[in-house]
Amino acid sequence: MPRMVALVVALVGSSAWGADAVRLMESAPVGAEYRVITEFTFTGELTLPLEKGKPPERVKMSGRSAIDYAERILKVDPKEADHKSLRVYEKFDFRKTTGDRTDQGILRDPVRRLVMMKRGHAKVPFSPDGPLKWGEIEMLRTDFVVPALAGLLSDKDVNEGDTWTASETAVRELTDIDKVDSGKLECKLEKVETVGPRRVAHVSFSGTLSGVNEDGPMRQKLSGKLIVDVAAKRISYLKIDGTQDLLDEKGMQAGQIRGTFQMTRSGVTGHPALAEESIAKLELSPTEENTLLLVDGDPKGIKFIHPRRWHVGRATGRQITMDETGGAGLLMTIELPRNLPTTNDYLREALKELQTRGGKLVNRTSAKSLADGVDVFTFDVEAGKEQFTMAYFVIRQPFGGATIAARIPEAEKAARMKEVEAIVRSFTVTQRPDGK
Repeated sequence: MPRMVALVVALVGSSAWGADAVRLMESAPVGAEYRVITEFTFTGELTLPLEKGKPPERVKMSGRSAIDYAERILKVDPKEADHKSLRVYEKFDFRKTTGDRTDQGILRDPVRRLVMMKRGHAKVPFSPDGPLKWGEIEMLRTDFVVPALAGLLSDKDVNEGDTWTASETAVRELTDIDKVDSGKLECKLEKVETVGPRRVAHVSFSGTLSGVNEDGPMRQKLSGKLIVDVAAKRISYLKIDGTQDLLDEKGMQAGQIRGTFQMTRSGVTGHPALAEESIAKLELSPTEENTLLLVDGDPKGIKFIHPRRWHVGRATGRQITMDETGGAGLLMTIELPRNLPTTNDYLREALKELQTRGGKLVNRTSAKSLADGVDVFTFDVEAGKEQFTMAYFVIRQPFGGATIAARIPEAEKAARMKEVEAIVRSFTVTQRPDGK
């Protein structure tokens, strides 16, 4: 009899324990819609090296961001991305002060509707409504892709008090660390409670991690909590308090940033900009056209668009350099109308420069009009074992103009030439280079 009582007690206890266990999930099915609101504040200090023999300068910094967007989860091709959604931003404000300089970033109204794609650690935003600026992309990349945080949740049923280790994917999304060298995040189910009609789970997490991100070697100490809507299978709240130590080549602290991040996330329905009829005609996959980048105002008074494989190298005075991932490059020189050379003068100048550098002219085209106010001529060149094309453009516009020299390797010459010509056609001088 006592053994029978013990067995009954054991069975009842086991059943009760199993009833308390919950499965925490972040589902984000295709077509689901959410509203996400985040706030982030930070303060810190950076150590900047000065001249040899002088002590480094310590520069204070602070900042904040406020983001509010509605999001619809899109169907994703695994070859294209791991996560994909259409977002409509109601607010995206960012402000950072470093020393005496304050920078403010906003997302322009024409591109507040955009697609956010995430593949591995990389985030690739683009707008079906127009080209983004590089600064806008950099801001957007700092925002979380919430479904990628699913690894903060256990993949098993858990009870209050249970602990587990966050996945590498979730850690990388949470910390922006490219490679974690040491440390981990420990998660714990603190409690499950009923709030109105919802059953919610409270999860805490903490840990110290070392690794490398875009700022170089660093160490992060994090503590935080999240709330999971159990029935909706949705992370609905997240708060993080963190400290990031920037490390020098000797592993010593070269700066520290302290910040607090808070996010609320709720399900929504009926958002007009996310409705099926609103998005049916949108191109929601990346193309050459919708992934173009816009340069506008840096340097001031210049505007053009370019493919993402091209990058602005430096902008000094009235000159801009650009580099392409396959080895092409170009130099833009902005001029007042009276200082622009004639096309024939520019041709003679280019020939002289080629001879000075020891290049061999294999073939050349005569100057011709590419578009209204734009002339072009090309040289096919041999220099040692290299073969490449030099394309030269003269642009004349009311506020000023520019000469553009592009170096195009033989490999994929036609594709690169097409891109260069598109950059040139889009090039606009929006105000006089002398500011008058």
